Amino acid sequence: MKKPFFSIIIPSFNQGSLLQKAIESVLNQSFKNYEIIVVDNYSTDNTNEIIKSFQKKINFYKIRNHGVIGKSRNIGIKKAKGKWLAFLDSDDIWMKNKLKETHKLILKKNFDIICNAEWISYNSNIIRKLWIYGPYKKNFFQYLLENGSCVSTSASTINREFIFSHKIFFNEKKIFITAEDYDFFLNLAYKKAKFYFLNRPLGIHLFHKQSASSNFKKHRKATLEVLKYHVFKLQKFNKNKDNLWLKINFFILTKDLLVKVSLKNIRLSILYSLIKLALLRPVQFFLYILKIIIKQMFQFFLFYFYLVLNFK
Repeated sequence: MKKPFFSIIIPSFNQGSLLQKAIESVLNQSFKNYEIIVVDNYSTDNTNEIIKSFQKKINFYKIRNHGVIGKSRNIGIKKAKGKWLAFLDSDDIWMKNKLKETHKLILKKNFDIICNAEWISYNSNIIRKLWIYGPYKKNFFQYLLENGSCVSTSASTINREFIFSHKIFFNEKKIFITAEDYDFFLNLAYKKAKFYFLNRPLGIHLFHKQSASSNFKKHRKATLEVLKYHVFKLQKFNKNKDNLWLKINFFILTKDLLVKVSLKNIRLSILYSLIKLALLRPVQFFLYILKIIIKQMFQFFLFYFYLVLNFK
C-alpha cells in the first residue's frame, strides 16, 4: 500500500453534520495521496453513522479526552503515517485545491510549517471576511510571544519529522484548553521551525456558539496561562521577565478593548481605558493601531481580489 503524503487529523465531538462537511471537503481534494484520521471524543450524536457512511475511507479512533482537544490531536499525530500532518477542525472545511497547492509549496520551499489564509464565516455558510496569518519573522518565537497568535490550526500543515525529532505535541493541561494551539506553535517557533504563510485562502473557518474559542473569558484566561509559561519558564531573549510580561499585557488589553469597539460595544468606560493605554505607552499604542489598520486594509483588498477571481 502506498504511503500517504498527507495525514489529515480531525478531532470531533458531537458535531456530526459539520464533521460530514469537513470530511467531504477532504475527499473532494484534487490531490489524492492522503489518509484521514478522525479522533472522536465518544460523541452521542450521529457521528458513528456518518463515519460508517464513508465506507472505511477513514481511520476512526475513539478516546475520552475530557474536554482536552490537544489529547485527540496527539493521538492523531501518533497514528499518522504521512510525511506531512494537516490539521482540520470538525467545523471547518477546505477548498478542493488545498492539498494540491500545499504539496507544490512543499516541493519548492524548504519550510517546516505552511499556513494558508482562510475565509471566515459566522454561524452560516455566508463568507464574511478573509483572514491572513503571519508574517514570519527571523525571531519568530519572540514575535509570537509579544504579538499574539498569528497561526491557524485548520490552515496549517506540518512536517511530521520535525514534530517527532523535537518531541513537540499539544499540551494536555486543562488550563491551556482553547489556547493549546497557541502553545503548540510557540513551541515549534522556539525550536526554530521555519513557517511559510500563504496569503491565498484555501479553507473556510467557521465561528459559531459551540466553537471552543467563542467563550471569550475562558479563551483569554487560557491564553494568559500559555503566555505566563513561555514568559517566565521558557523564553531567554529577555532577562527582565516582569517587564516583558507588562509589555505583553499592554497589547492584550489594547486588543481586547479594540475587539469590543469593533463589536460596537462602545461605552465611555472602554473609550476611557483606551485613552489611558494610549497615554501610558503612546509609541507602542500608535504602532499597534497602525499595524492593525494596514493588515485590515490588506485583508480587505485580498477579500475582493479572490472573490472577483472566483477562487473560493
